[in-house]
Amino acid sequence: MKKVSMTVLIMMVMPLLAAAQSARTPDGKPDLTGYWNLQEALRFGGNLAQGHEDQVPYTPAGREAFLKRDAADDPTAYCLPPGMPRMLHSPFPMLIMQSPGVVAELFEYQKIWRLIYTDGRPHHADVTDTFMGDSIGHWEGDTLVVDTVGINDRSWLDTAGHQHTSDIHLVERISRTAQDTLHYEVTVIDPKYYSKPWTHAGDMHPIKATKGLPELLEYFCNDNEQDTKNFVSTKDHLPANKN
Repeated sequence: MKKVSMTVLIMMVMPLLAAAQSARTPDGKPDLTGYWNLQEALRFGGNLAQGHEDQVPYTPAGREAFLKRDAADDPTAYCLPPGMPRMLHSPFPMLIMQSPGVVAELFEYQKIWRLIYTDGRPHHADVTDTFMGDSIGHWEGDTLVVDTVGINDRSWLDTAGHQHTSDIHLVERISRTAQDTLHYEVTVIDPKYYSKPWTHAGDMHPIKATKGLPELLEYFCNDNEQDTKNFVSTKDHLPANKN
């Protein structure tokens, strides 16, 4: 077998990487489309603190809300949508579809969809009580910046139970850094519960399709589930609040 020098190999690979990173939609914007796996870096093990609970920038009210959480009250256990940003921590794939003026995120989990308007419109003034929020976006170079408001307080930030109020404001930054990589960053802004913006980042990669099955399966939360009556409260096991 003929050996290929490292220099030649790099020269062969670099144009492919450059092409992947510079893929554009017909309107000239970076192409974010594809089926993406949410089960990897973005889940943080279901905990935005990522093992650094002592570094969470709580306000006293935010710390109290977290300490008083009860796993038996997890909203998703009652078929409520995960909300944002917890939606991006689900172990199910997401399809991004992109066209001039809007970026759509289609989730397998509960067949939830989300529209991010990029046509310059402002937030809808009357959207104040939704799980996924009202999202508008704009491009900063090759990065899509998404601003989301209007999220209600009926969801958790993550599976660990970090709480938020209805004043939550999210800023997300999404960029395709390679053909197989979508870099995602989210900043949680909620002054009532967090003394400063709380930022997290990770990479998403394409899902590996299962032969014979569609990339997104039909998935609904059953309306006749039988598990909630067996939930056990965790409040008795939480540490005392030490402010």
